[in-house]
Amino acid sequence: MTKYREITNEVSGESEFLFNATLLKIGENTLSNSNEKEYKIVTLKFDLPNGEEVERTAMCYESNYEHGIEVGKAYLCNLSFDEEGNPQIRMSHLSNADRASANDFAGLFQAKEQFIEEDLVL
Repeated sequence: MTKYREITNEVSGESEFLFNATLLKIGENTLSNSNEKEYKIVTLKFDLPNGEEVERTAMCYESNYEHGIEVGKAYLCNLSFDEEGNPQIRMSHLSNADRASANDFAGLFQAKEQFIEEDLVL
């Protein structure tokens, strides 16, 4: 099951969502957006919030795919919505599949017993 984590875009103030998706295919063509940033269309596999497994396309910018991306690996993705409410997915080169959780470190920050010197008490 895909886990979505809500974040706030610091520039727009809008909600966005981070999630992991498995890379299935990398497009052969290199495209450019209105800012002349180059990207490729990739096909990803992930679960929708309702649990349905889907394959959807996303953008992977050159600044990410130049680091090397591999079909079959899970990558961190960002979901945002445009002015018309249409979803936009961007895939990073960062693999976040085995990210640590708080449960991994449960008990690490247990309160330590504190001792008070009797002669310091007023």
